[in-house]
Formats: sequence, C-alpha cells, structure tokens
Amino acid sequence: MMIIDIRQLNAQKKYYGKLQFEYDAPKDLIEIPFVEFADKVKIDAEYDLYEDNSFEIKGKISYRLQGQCSRCLKDAAMDIEGDLDAYFQPIKDAEDYSYFGGKIDLREAIHHAILECMPFSLSCKEGCEMIQYSEKSND
Repeated sequence: MMIIDIRQLNAQKKYYGKLQFEYDAPKDLIEIPFVEFADKVKIDAEYDLYEDNSFEIKGKISYRLQGQCSRCLKDAAMDIEGDLDAYFQPIKDAEDYSYFGGKIDLREAIHHAILECMPFSLSCKEGCEMIQYSEKSND
C-alpha cells in the first residue's frame, strides 16, 4: 500500500477514501541507542485526489519503540502517535512532494511523519533516575 496509482484511482473514480495499512519501517530511522521498532508502523489516513491530479493524505501514524531506557538501561517500551499530512503534486520540484509516472511512493512522507514524532530518548518511566555509580575506596 506504499505505492498509490493515481491513474487507477481516476479510472475507478475514487477521488477520496481511507487508507489503513502497516509498514515495516527501516531500523535506521531510530537514532536512540539500543532501541528498535517493536512492531510495524500503523497508518490510518484519508486521502483526496484533486482535479489537477494533486494528492493529499492526512491521518495518524502509530508505532511502539522498545529497548533499553536511555537513563538507567532497564527494559523500556513506549507507544508513539503522530500526524501524517502530505501533499503530492505531479510536477518536478513541487513545494511539498513530487511524483512522476502516475504513481506516488508514500515512503518518504511516512518516514518524515515517523521522525517528526520520534522521541530523543526512551524512558522506562517518568522521572527515571540515571544509574549512579559510586567509587569504593580501598582503605
């Protein structure tokens, strides 16, 4: 469902509708050490196809991160939800996103939406305290 065929939508007169699908996002989108996607990214959106063949998609993305707490290194998980809002135009160097050949690849827009709501760190709980190491003196 990552590729939208504008010609097919026009032929079927589907000028608006809903899209719901899951996506295996690449691991390199996450810059938090020792953290990964727990499952697929879920996309729940609506689209509009306009007379000039521009295409707009708006909705929600959600995913779960799991790994080590960035502060104390305990196991941690966090549910993330963000907005997907992208506008595609069939022209080169469009202000938002461009597409060619009648097909839209949603990956770049979805990656941007994932990154926009990605936290800077993963925490096992609110107010997690960092591990404190104490030096023992040898007397």
